[in-house]
Amino acid sequence: MVYRIYTARPNDIDRCAHVLAEAFCDDPLMVGIWPRERARHTALPSYFATSLRHFHLSGGGVRYASTEAGEVSAVSVWDGPSLWKPPTATTLRALPGLVAALRARTAMALRIRAILDAHHPVARHWYLANVGSATAHRGLGAAKELIADKLAQCDENSLAAYLVCTDPANVTYYEKFGFTVSERFSLPNGSNLASMWRSPR
Repeated sequence: MVYRIYTARPNDIDRCAHVLAEAFCDDPLMVGIWPRERARHTALPSYFATSLRHFHLSGGGVRYASTEAGEVSAVSVWDGPSLWKPPTATTLRALPGLVAALRARTAMALRIRAILDAHHPVARHWYLANVGSATAHRGLGAAKELIADKLAQCDENSLAAYLVCTDPANVTYYEKFGFTVSERFSLPNGSNLASMWRSPR
């Protein structure tokens, strides 16, 4: 299938958020925040919409692959150098939407966020915060095209890339793009995560 890659605009947020919600509905990190399946599946669309709108869209790092019919098939969320940790003012603007999605799980989400931040590298890099495909397009190469497209830009600008692999089964997938495991750590629920780093080529 042929996909076209676009940089998301404000009117693309809801479509992109729903794709990410589908992709991460049973992700170990999300399960760590929302152990109850029904609550997790209900919260994820608004959680991702708030996150995209306030933390990622303005930096131009929200990209999506679209079919010729205009269907969003996969979404990647990248934060540029020095943009992975948002300023306090941005977090405060996002807070009402995040709390509405997280509700009683807010404290756990903050705890997990602190763990991720503690393991985040200091060196300049592009951070792949999220990448996922819609269920109907899983395994068809849309996410692969999004990742390869951004990594080509990283190489052109001599910048590294970083991600946290939340599912051990996906480590080999990212290794195919040149990422290597730099560190392993765990979440409070026992889920094992892997920090992965890719130097520019």
